[in-house]
Amino acid sequence: MAEKLFSDFEPISKETWKEKVITDLKGADFDKKLVWKTENGMAISPYYTSEDRIGKEGFLDQLKDILPSSESEGLNWDSFQKVVGSSNEEINENALYLLDRGVEGLVFDVDSIKNFDIEMALKGISIEMVHVCFENVSHPRTLVRDYVGYLHIHGVSLDKVRGYVNFDPLANYTTAGDLEDESFQRLSRLISYTTEMPGFKVLSINTDAFVNAGANHVQELAFSLNAVVEYIDQLGRFNIEPEEVLGNLIFQATVGGDYFHEIAKFRAFRLLSIEVAKLYDTSFIPESLLIVANSSLWSKSLYDPNVNMLRNTTEAMSAVLGGVNAINIVAHNSSYESPTKQSQRIALNISHIMREEAYLGKVADPSAGSYYIDSLTEQIMDAALMLFQTIESENGFLKCFNNGVIQSLITKTRDHKEKLIAQRRSVYVGTNRYPNQLEEINPENITVTHDKVSKVELLQPQRATLQFENLRLKTEQYVHDGGARPKVFNALFGNLAMRKARSTFAMDFFGTAGFVSSEQFYNSVEEAIEGAITSDADVIVICSSDQEYAESVEAFAKAFKSSDAKSKKLLLAGYPGDKEQDYLAAGIDGFVHVKTNAIQALKQFQSDLEIV
Repeated sequence: MAEKLFSDFEPISKETWKEKVITDLKGADFDKKLVWKTENGMAISPYYTSEDRIGKEGFLDQLKDILPSSESEGLNWDSFQKVVGSSNEEINENALYLLDRGVEGLVFDVDSIKNFDIEMALKGISIEMVHVCFENVSHPRTLVRDYVGYLHIHGVSLDKVRGYVNFDPLANYTTAGDLEDESFQRLSRLISYTTEMPGFKVLSINTDAFVNAGANHVQELAFSLNAVVEYIDQLGRFNIEPEEVLGNLIFQATVGGDYFHEIAKFRAFRLLSIEVAKLYDTSFIPESLLIVANSSLWSKSLYDPNVNMLRNTTEAMSAVLGGVNAINIVAHNSSYESPTKQSQRIALNISHIMREEAYLGKVADPSAGSYYIDSLTEQIMDAALMLFQTIESENGFLKCFNNGVIQSLITKTRDHKEKLIAQRRSVYVGTNRYPNQLEEINPENITVTHDKVSKVELLQPQRATLQFENLRLKTEQYVHDGGARPKVFNALFGNLAMRKARSTFAMDFFGTAGFVSSEQFYNSVEEAIEGAITSDADVIVICSSDQEYAESVEAFAKAFKSSDAKSKKLLLAGYPGDKEQDYLAAGIDGFVHVKTNAIQALKQFQSDLEIV
């Protein structure tokens, strides 16, 4: 019946839909209004149809055969978690705690533990049942040798072992500036030493250095694949074949908050990696490619950290839908303290909810057939492949990094992102929008990292919200040192909707720098002027409608500036338009509106209030 019903309707083309939309826009430019320009430099249409996939069928179909799946052919991923503790006893206790709560991969931060002892750390752990992973390892071969010895003692077959050593000399070079001459030789020995451990990977490609420095998805993919080629070339000098390199490879990919782009990125990552492997004519099996999705530093915030739980959730879901082999979600409070058992449990339960309550593990590939995601995947692939080829044509990853090419591209992207964040066009809830004005952080508990000295320009990992966090921490330091917290008073009058909207906007604006705001409605302009003059606030913000501004702002400003309160800052909430010069001449000190660069403006307000 349904088939007959729909057969009565003529198919409608995408062009017809577009013509209808343009009509509804009443002459407005379609591209300017509805086409989204992404940080990756791509144009995203407001909708996609089957017409967007004509002539492009087939290539993405291979994903269904290589995405990790369970016996029931649903999505399959493992839940990893970093083991917390400063001693062998503590990490063993935490590891057992995590295992009791369903973790499938334990990640040990080796150099953070005094006198790390494998025997003590792994006590009571069934190695065959869990991925055992090690990161932050100064001497990986020594650690692997000790681990192999432990396995022999406890009768564990080497071919049953799963896990990795997160060893990535190139990534370390990009952030620390250290690349020893023998790094690649050490890696070659490590690969040779673990030939009997096919499930234990010893070469990681970490994307966090790129992502946390502000790179976009295209740069992340391209530079990671350039790093793979660099390793193949360098290890070839020590008689390590490309197939051996690829067989020991595990991608440690960082997942960010751009939901659909992250799904497409992981799908593109897998397909592009296969294409690179084909360049070497190896017998590399696509299904053997391992991708671990790790939480990013860039997308998290210091302030209002509970929001990080929500970010973790959407990021984990995008990674799973993108087809990763494992997710490692960092606890939401990691930005300011060592994760607690409760915060670890919450992070781990994100994976459990997706599997047990959202049933993502029962669906083969939920994003398959989405015109949007398929188109986005191909756009990212094409752009990443082009950038990859550009870097290779300029002698590869290491040469381009030494010449500053890679840093320059990432810096340009980061600067653009930070501009959007400063203008609050790119929103980070709890930091540059909707701040909790009651939240206080002792600045002495926050560690400030300084740029490292190196012979090359280094990538600087940071949170995207760092500019706003530094502003607020400066205010907190001022208060901590005995200064009074800056006060903002909003004087409201006139039109109900406009005065309230602009007051809310102003409170939100100043709250991002740790200023505390209050508001008061007045029945007349004269009452508002008197209230502003008698207020004990450092900053006064006039809040009303444009019509009432035209009628009364100049008189308001002149009366205010002729009073004893004239040393205080008097601001106007809203865009002044062609009245700007008139308002400034009358005594208005500045404006707060959506076009204001919040970072520049708030820095100036802090300076005016001698918050240095």
